[in-house]
Amino acid sequence: MVKNPVWDLPTRFIHWCLPVGIGLLWWTGETGRMEWHSYVGYTLVVLVATRFVWGFVGSFHSRFRNFVRGPSVVLSYVTGGATDSPATAGARVTSARSDSAKNLGSERAAASVGHNPLGAYSTLALLTVLLLQGVSGMFSIDDVTFDGPLAYYFEGNYIDVASQWHDIGWQVLQVLIALHLLAITWYQFKRGHPLVQTMWFGSRPGRESEHTPVGIGRAIVVVTVFIAVLATAINFAPEAPSYY
Repeated sequence: MVKNPVWDLPTRFIHWCLPVGIGLLWWTGETGRMEWHSYVGYTLVVLVATRFVWGFVGSFHSRFRNFVRGPSVVLSYVTGGATDSPATAGARVTSARSDSAKNLGSERAAASVGHNPLGAYSTLALLTVLLLQGVSGMFSIDDVTFDGPLAYYFEGNYIDVASQWHDIGWQVLQVLIALHLLAITWYQFKRGHPLVQTMWFGSRPGRESEHTPVGIGRAIVVVTVFIAVLATAINFAPEAPSYY
């Protein structure tokens, strides 16, 4: 069997950029360095948006259809699979699917090498909240030191909603991050699953993929498109109304 990385380079790069970026967002926000806060926010919006697209056009284990499962599978995993070994958990996930899909068994077994069913929803929640946090920041103003570059689109009608969500979203994001770190710690040290090493190196002995990863050129194209879209939106954004 040919051994390929579970996580391709674009997925790993985006993954490790996120904790660095979130840390910088917190620091720049706390210290009032709002220009840098904006630059970091733009970067994370582009990276998270790219990860969402990569969930459809990326490598096998990065695609949502190969690791996002239905509620019944998640429930089965939580009630029994979480206490099993990786191989047994993968078998439980596969057996929980419809009998009519037996011909896809090998594909689902391969998918269990990547995100587990519960981790899949954790990943989606983190990415969704982080994207909303970045977008809401661009539509927010604080009346003192910061006007989001997109705040005056739609005649500024979404400024209040965006500003409120930006505050609430940060609290939600902290909770999700804490749960994510607790789960990683549990699997890494209690269950002996090398999640951190796999995400850093792409694979570890016993956690390899049969599927050839997609080239990074496709990811570069996606990133370039999002940079162009964001830059255009900012450059053509309406200016703040003048009252003088």
